[in-house]
Amino acid sequence: MKLFSLVSIPVFLLFAYLQLNDPDPYLWFPIYAIVAILAGIRFFRRLPKWIGYIIIPLYLVLSVYYATEAPYFGMEVEEVRESLGLLIAASAVWGFVLKK
Repeated sequence: MKLFSLVSIPVFLLFAYLQLNDPDPYLWFPIYAIVAILAGIRFFRRLPKWIGYIIIPLYLVLSVYYATEAPYFGMEVEEVRESLGLLIAASAVWGFVLKK
């Protein structure tokens, strides 16, 4: 699990950095930065499960919302990419918090 956390830190920091060029970085930068911060904390100690119980459903609901806003499913559609990014972030948080 430490290796997963160690790899996730730079990946999600890169995701957050790339969102600074987005029209709405105030939303997407914190979404990815929170996951990077949780990965950093998880590298040193276990995270409380309540963090996962809050963040994972929130990211999943947002993912479904953006998926339903997409006119069609294709990687050129921004809402589809945002939805998939939220699924990746929720999966990572699940790995940090709820997996042993």
